[in-house]
Amino acid sequence: NESLLTSNRKRTSTGNSLENSKIKKICLLDASNRSIIDEYDEMNTLDESALQMLCEEWEPRSQFPTLLTRVAGLLDKYRNIQSFHNWQKKCLDLPARRKNQNLIYTLPTSGGKTLVAEIMMLNCLLHRHLDAIFILPFVAVVQEKVRSLQPFADELGFHLEEYAASKGRYPPIKRRMKRSLYICTIEKANSLINSLIENHRMNELGILVVDELHMIGEGHRGATLECLLTKVRSFTPQPQIIGMSATLANIDDLLTFLNAQFYEERFRPVELEEYVTVNDIVYKINRNNSNDNNQLIEHRQLDFKYTKQHLLNDPDRLVGLVSEVIPNDSCLVFCPSKINCENVARLIVSFMPEKLLDDNREKRSILLESLVEVNEGNLCDTLKTTIPYGVAYHHSGLTGDERQLIEEAFLDGILTCLTCTSTLSTGVNLPAKRVILRSPYVGSHFLTFAQYKQMSGRAGRTGQSQTGECYVIAHERDMKQLREMLFTVAENTTGCDSHLSINNNYAIKQLLLNVISLKICSTYESLLNLLQKTLLALQADRLNVNLENLLDECLQYLVDTKIVHAKEDERASNNSSNGKLKRFIYETTKLGKATVEGSVELGLANSLYNHLRTSLINMNLENPLHLLYVTMPFELPNITIGFRQLVDRVCQ
Repeated sequence: NESLLTSNRKRTSTGNSLENSKIKKICLLDASNRSIIDEYDEMNTLDESALQMLCEEWEPRSQFPTLLTRVAGLLDKYRNIQSFHNWQKKCLDLPARRKNQNLIYTLPTSGGKTLVAEIMMLNCLLHRHLDAIFILPFVAVVQEKVRSLQPFADELGFHLEEYAASKGRYPPIKRRMKRSLYICTIEKANSLINSLIENHRMNELGILVVDELHMIGEGHRGATLECLLTKVRSFTPQPQIIGMSATLANIDDLLTFLNAQFYEERFRPVELEEYVTVNDIVYKINRNNSNDNNQLIEHRQLDFKYTKQHLLNDPDRLVGLVSEVIPNDSCLVFCPSKINCENVARLIVSFMPEKLLDDNREKRSILLESLVEVNEGNLCDTLKTTIPYGVAYHHSGLTGDERQLIEEAFLDGILTCLTCTSTLSTGVNLPAKRVILRSPYVGSHFLTFAQYKQMSGRAGRTGQSQTGECYVIAHERDMKQLREMLFTVAENTTGCDSHLSINNNYAIKQLLLNVISLKICSTYESLLNLLQKTLLALQADRLNVNLENLLDECLQYLVDTKIVHAKEDERASNNSSNGKLKRFIYETTKLGKATVEGSVELGLANSLYNHLRTSLINMNLENPLHLLYVTMPFELPNITIGFRQLVDRVCQ
């Protein structure tokens, strides 16, 4: 990596003028070991031509070098980042960045791809004076990113707004002086885009960044993301769209769909060593040989001096693999489910020697007190038992405050082992020396290559170790499928196939309702034209989909359920060649409008409306029970209740 010249400049009263700037301190930092090579005292002068020479590769005649100079100090202060990697410099110098064109780039997890997107968003906020949307996959990731960017918002002067869970305002507050960065989950971003369109404020949006773009090929959430991007792409001028991911397939389809440039890099700051364990044998994954017999090489035999009882409790020798790392280094154990996270955490501490209780005893006691405080005096028995040993679990069952305390404790070395679900592998910045996959399953589904790359990507802490290690614990019955997942990359890298037509075309119906409600489209031709801009349209032949048939079916459903009203179009009525649905202008009914505004599932809209009408006729107000019943979500019977946690709370 090239060195980065970091300078703190004192501006003169002329504002943007660089003349007579005073350099308080300039440190030339070697990127490989962060050591100070040379230091210059206060009052050294750096004139405009010298600064331009330093920023030559960063367009000296633009405002971009100024942005980098401002941000460099903050990155050092808040993230201990003193230099950019060479690939980051190349990516930031692409024509797509300079001309505000759409861009997709891929890089292994932990390679630093998020920093590039953050700088592009800061450039949009501070120099283009337009708002930005940052789309992240999970609520926990949104909350972590808000905490990470808040110091930058405070010092650089822009608003940071969280759109996740119950947070988010529609439409957002319109700011006069400062621009806003909206950090959103996929669903919240979709609602935010709808509100901006409805209030004619899309011109305020300059850039939209999608992290984990490969999720466009994952079920109903991927369909929602595709709908969102289709709506954004239908506007002129459209905001710049940036997509990033560690693994992408069907890249040509995505590039065409978003009309984007592509940048790919294989850089990883820490070397990754990959292993598979079966019984007590460890195999090293060899990706340099296509011969099936040499893809898994026997590496060593595990011998942890287990007693018979230990082997009975831990036949996979998971605790032994953890014990090789902690307490001197950190370890993440990915588990298939939330309940398994808690069980594994208890299993690990049951093997731990009492002497581990002396490590960070005081800090761990403070952590326990803080967790009790944020829970109003309550804390689950598992965390009470495991935290004194430096072990905790991490999953969506934690509150936001609990999650933040546990994440910070792990980063500070107070906790050395986290048992977690796959959510932690996406976006939350918690790297570890060793990553262990408790099982090649996520829930009841076998691990995909993309999920494996996300989890294994957490192995290795930049600046603290030269290598990171990933262990997959498997059984003989899983080996055939595991080999296919690990080595048949072309088949298992995330497919990024459109999911608009899954679940009885639910996402297409939702998209049509949205664009009709927002008055983006009102005729059959305009709706068909919109569908032809989707990723589904590009893959229609391969997925065996006929767009016109889909449109006919979905429009008929919306009309039949009285969510959309079809009004005769006089211009088309005399043309006998037009089909029945082509002769109408479409607009939402009051029920359709309420469905959009309330983010109600299409299949529930009529049931909910009829239910409320019945309640208007006969409501028992003697006590709150009937009101409570009416306000219960329709999907409540499908919610899994954690009865053990519920009983714990009641007993406490």
